[in-house]
Amino acid sequence: MTFFGKRAGKIFFVCFLFLFALLLPSIASAEWETGAKIGFDSNIDRAIDNEKSDTYVGAYLSFLRNPSGESRVDWTLAATLEGSLFLRLEDLSYGAFTLAPGITLIPHRVWTINISPFFQAKGLGDSDQSALAYGAKLSMRQQIGKDVYTGQYYIYKDSRAEKDVYSFIENALGVYVGKNWSQTFYTEIGYEYSHGDSFRSFGSSAPSGFGRGKQRRFSSTFDREVIKEKVDRHSIGISAGFDWTKSLFSTINYNYTALEGDSGSSSSHSGFISLGYRF
Repeated sequence: MTFFGKRAGKIFFVCFLFLFALLLPSIASAEWETGAKIGFDSNIDRAIDNEKSDTYVGAYLSFLRNPSGESRVDWTLAATLEGSLFLRLEDLSYGAFTLAPGITLIPHRVWTINISPFFQAKGLGDSDQSALAYGAKLSMRQQIGKDVYTGQYYIYKDSRAEKDVYSFIENALGVYVGKNWSQTFYTEIGYEYSHGDSFRSFGSSAPSGFGRGKQRRFSSTFDREVIKEKVDRHSIGISAGFDWTKSLFSTINYNYTALEGDSGSSSSHSGFISLGYRF
């Protein structure tokens, strides 16, 4: 099984565009960022029962163009090349490229709005799950006093996978609040609700009446049946970040997620620790 599957050509083409961008002159208010992380997921197969857990290591390289702060309307750009290796379910290892241009509005000095469409190409060892996705994110951020901030966002995402059972359309709403305890340390807590399609796996036989036709498939990666259905997802996350220097920083994150669908409910714990460098 090839790593990128049948979508390799498209993915490599997009990555070529990313590398071509390296030849462009440097842009004001832009920076590069790279990093590595190690993480875990207690229910990597979104199982109703007998879930599988896994640990992964990943790395990324990003080009970021942030608002200059010199005007109330500005443009942004984020281009990220990333990959992760899973230690148990190796076919979940992936490489991805994401491009997200955007427009930032500053109606007030403590209130920022960003509108950003995005495109993503993702290739997995399990080529059935390789996908092209597009969508948009609307986000707002408010500064409250000197150290506290809040934010809200809406995300629409349409992902078309090699096999339809892994394709999905999702709408997500999120809120968060954070505090800068010092110039180098912050914490955040957030909540996200989403509704849309999701694949789900079963350690026992999948319920009859679900996942017929293109919506049901046996996964050799998970070694069990997977189906696609509409789900409601609730996620609570906490994170903390520390700047070791002006360039070197680290982040720790934990999320609890609950899924509810016609076939039953499931939950998972996930998180990561990362080390990044800005230049």
